[in-house]
Amino acid sequence: MKKITKLFCAGLAMIAFAGNALAQDPIFCHTDEMVRRSLDLNPALRSEYLAEQARLEAADAEAFRNGYRENTTREMEMPPVYTIPVVFHILHQNGPENISDAQILDQVRILNEDYRKLNADISAVVPSFTGVTADCEIEFRLAKKDPSGNCTNGIDRIFTPLTNAADDGSKLNPWPRNKYLNVWVVKTIGTAGVAGYAYLPGTAFPTATDGILILSSYIGSIGTGNPTTSRALTHEIGHFLNLQHTWGNTNNPGVACGNDGVTDTPNTKGHTSCPLSDATCTAGVIENVQNFMEYSYCSNMFTAGQKTRMRAALNATAGQRNQLWTTSNLTATGVSTPAVLCLADFASDNATNTVCQGNSLTFSDLSWNGNPTSWSWSFPGGTPSTSTDSVPVVQYNTPGIYDVTLTVSNASGSVNTTKTNYVTVNSNTASFSGSIYQEGFESTTVPGTGWVVRNQSPGGNTWVQTSSAGATGSKSVMITNLSTAGAYVDELIGPSIDMTAIAGSAPTMTFKTAYAQRTSTDADKLQLYVSTNCGISWTLRKSMTGAALTSGGVVTGSFVPTATQWTNQTANLAGYTSQDNLYFMFRFTSDGGNNIYIDDINISGTTGIAEDATSSGFNIYPNPIDENTVVDFSLGSKQDVNVKVLDVLGREIITLFDGSLNEGDHQFAIGEQSKLSAGVYFVKVTMNGKAYTKKLIVN
Repeated sequence: MKKITKLFCAGLAMIAFAGNALAQDPIFCHTDEMVRRSLDLNPALRSEYLAEQARLEAADAEAFRNGYRENTTREMEMPPVYTIPVVFHILHQNGPENISDAQILDQVRILNEDYRKLNADISAVVPSFTGVTADCEIEFRLAKKDPSGNCTNGIDRIFTPLTNAADDGSKLNPWPRNKYLNVWVVKTIGTAGVAGYAYLPGTAFPTATDGILILSSYIGSIGTGNPTTSRALTHEIGHFLNLQHTWGNTNNPGVACGNDGVTDTPNTKGHTSCPLSDATCTAGVIENVQNFMEYSYCSNMFTAGQKTRMRAALNATAGQRNQLWTTSNLTATGVSTPAVLCLADFASDNATNTVCQGNSLTFSDLSWNGNPTSWSWSFPGGTPSTSTDSVPVVQYNTPGIYDVTLTVSNASGSVNTTKTNYVTVNSNTASFSGSIYQEGFESTTVPGTGWVVRNQSPGGNTWVQTSSAGATGSKSVMITNLSTAGAYVDELIGPSIDMTAIAGSAPTMTFKTAYAQRTSTDADKLQLYVSTNCGISWTLRKSMTGAALTSGGVVTGSFVPTATQWTNQTANLAGYTSQDNLYFMFRFTSDGGNNIYIDDINISGTTGIAEDATSSGFNIYPNPIDENTVVDFSLGSKQDVNVKVLDVLGREIITLFDGSLNEGDHQFAIGEQSKLSAGVYFVKVTMNGKAYTKKLIVN
């Protein structure tokens, strides 16, 4: 039996995973700190929590003596299966953390298999525990009605920078905890090495933080998830339903033998690997390494005692868990009502909904709640232009931007939706073919004449043409970033260029920027990308962030650059001389700074005597280093290449590459791979025995 005085460490359970297996170096008792903070804020909550744990431990002992058989009268009163409505709040910035509906549905499937003992790997449970594996008779359903009674698919997408370094302050738009299990899905968590956490019943303070916070890469077994980490949410919901780790109330496995207040889970130190025959704590007693509340990477079961404890939590007032599964709540959340079509929705098989002229997109129905029996699609600009297929494939032969309309029907009725400007079809022939490309925005309309503005984030300002400032002349393109508070992403896509027509060798793009910060810590980012496949995917060519981008210093009012506040920028395009349809794009990510301007874009090549092809365009940018810094160079032919980072004494610090590379442009990320202390370093690139060196600054 547990010592109740130790339970302060169990309220907020965090799990730490690494790669496809659980971490070898778990976070040590950060849960204890979080629970102490929560309970210290409300001493009355602490008293209630401790009293409930004492009651549960006594009930477990009694249930164990009775073979975990529930009282017959109670069985008649309690539903055989508890159904819990769930809402997933997806916090994102339009990156991979904005996981698909399919990935979320896959996670719900996994939860229901794990909690109903339907998981395929239940057959792998070792003989010592086959007799106590439990069908917990708990199921999870995505909500069909939101707190206002409106149609929902149980997925709440929120664009916010709080998806980064997330904590309780990131738990936006909480739905009432007595009606829904809230799951917040984020990009990163503020405590390093943590994949997720959940409050035990009655420990969340304030109550709006009750629920689960978890990494997007630990949801489901598809998309950004994987089969191993997909059990993380099973683990966290165990905590939500009052289960501790099998070794007890710490986040520190492998240190001391302990138990979890459940009699049929043997004493254990806990595991970060999978020694199935381990019997460290009690001689001759195999430990339950495969338990879902372990840190092993082979978890596949709950025990009968854990089932009893979770079902007791669902019948207790602590954390209002007893209200989740009631008939009235299942009706209010739409979980128990017949499936009725309430909203038409769809997606294409390309995240950007962009294709080259002559290529195809495949569309999938994502309509909410009801199961459609018929589909009616409209594809202006596409072939076919209409379809009744559930998964139509549409070819687009003419460049342009097109709408898509879907109507779905079943016995409950019909719903429809139109997504305007949904499909972008780019030409497979360059819109500019000349020896030098120049754009000063004096006689060009933006958007228009080959220029596309794409606002990746809802709300906020985006790229516009202005006549109030220009590096040359009076016009440029700009974003009024002064009034933007969040991390908005805005893209400006230029016309495609026939690079084979650019005169000279080693072509470069030059352009001018003007930008000011509002405070010295603002880290707004401007990046230049190019695409060789009509904008379906993009390659980074230049990145400037914060002070490295700043030309106007710190300005608290609306920044309008003077003639001296424009900065010349250069990007190497030497590796794209053979591309006859190259697209380029400026992407601006706001971080609370001031306005940004771009003018005088030029693409040209070096004339006269050509450079040695082996050294063409060797560059390091940004420099001084940040997380986007890359080593960039081009090869005129296949060569043996070695890329190293050296200290000032010439000693090797990092080898970025050592092998053979084909002709073309090559980049090696250094900012995201190295943790260099402040100082001066050198990047040495050796090509077929000839070495080139450039200085690298680390501030």
